Amino acid sequence: MESATQKQAVITLNGESFKHYLIERYGNAVENSNWQRFKNASQELISAETWIQLYNRAKEDLAQKGGSLIGYELVDNILLSHDGIGSHWPMNWMWVIRFGHD
Repeated sequence: MESATQKQAVITLNGESFKHYLIERYGNAVENSNWQRFKNASQELISAETWIQLYNRAKEDLAQKGGSLIGYELVDNILLSHDGIGSHWPMNWMWVIRFGHD
């Protein structure tokens, strides 16, 4: 008999690792050939706008599969969570990815 509750995989990533994840997972999925070259580009050369587009793609993909993507930052010894990004790419955030079903 199958259990009614299924465990979901959760990973945490620092900012640099999260950017690498975005490029590896979502950079190749885009048909535009400009996105394809990001895999070999230095992370510093990729614009904040592009990072936010990749983030939005990841967030949408995870949500469609029952997962979530949340950023955390420590401000004055208070842990703040963020479920979205404004117009600037955040610095020094930790990212928690909860994967849903495939």
